[in-house]
Amino acid sequence: MRIRSFDVVLWLAVGALGAGCSKNEAAQSSGGAAPSASVSASAAPAPAPSASASGATAAEDAAAASNAAEVAKQTEEDDNVTDELQAQHRHHHRGFGGFVLMAVETIGIAQDRQAAVDKIKKEFHVKMKPIREANSAVLQLLGDGIAAGTIDKAKVDAAVAKAGVAAAAVPTATAEVLNQLHEALPAEARAALVDKIDAQWSVWKDTNGGDQAVDDAKPKGHLTHFAKEFALTSDQVDKVKANLDASKDTKKPFDPAATEAYVKAFDTAFVEEKFDAKKLPAESADNTHIVAWGADRMARFYEAVAPVLTADQRAKVAEKLHQRAADANGKEKT
Repeated sequence: MRIRSFDVVLWLAVGALGAGCSKNEAAQSSGGAAPSASVSASAAPAPAPSASASGATAAEDAAAASNAAEVAKQTEEDDNVTDELQAQHRHHHRGFGGFVLMAVETIGIAQDRQAAVDKIKKEFHVKMKPIREANSAVLQLLGDGIAAGTIDKAKVDAAVAKAGVAAAAVPTATAEVLNQLHEALPAEARAALVDKIDAQWSVWKDTNGGDQAVDDAKPKGHLTHFAKEFALTSDQVDKVKANLDASKDTKKPFDPAATEAYVKAFDTAFVEEKFDAKKLPAESADNTHIVAWGADRMARFYEAVAPVLTADQRAKVAEKLHQRAADANGKEKT
């Protein structure tokens, strides 16, 4: 399971000039004496490229340049989509149900099925309300703490735990909705949905599953984006890194094995003609783990950031977190 990659292909068109019949062959066919090959080669000047050949080469170069520009544009768009997904998965932790909701938004639905799918999405959204509210509470507390300059770790930890509890109830609550979604989608749309869910899981895992201090400090890591967005100095960045290192605890790293098994089981079952979400492996504990782990990781980041921000930066970060808290209670962007 991985996000699709785009192979960058640069093709070069090379023009070739065909050789005409040699004078030697012409002379032999008419019975005349053939001129020496060496004399002919030395005497004949190099032919100038024809206007048509030059034009063809220019057109081919232009086509290659246009193709390269299109590839570069597509690559940039793909990078932007990945960045948006990473930001989403850093701040909204909804587990497998969230992957489904985000995936169904992007697969393309036939017009004659759109109304039925929209109804299912609305019902799914309702079933996910407890976990949205729990996520919103975490974000709100973090925003309040950033604004004040000090985050109340005990309150945030309690809110993170509540998010995990809310996540545990989602698989059972959404099982019948998944069955309805399967029934509403044709085979090709079900296959597309599976691919999108795999991509969502892969991005979440890459964003949240590794060592936080290492991941956040990568060129495309959270800290890099955060520093650029809120104009942190290099000294501030160094202090955040030090705080992240100091906040490491002895808990085991994230283990994706159980969720990997569940996603694989879902993939296999959902593309079949008959499907029953209630027969999938038990997933509530894994869903809780995904949500609680992601929310806790997010909290640790902002706890490391809070002490190093200026008053102006705190105001901007707090505003962003409060907006995300509001988004979590509404229809989140995908």
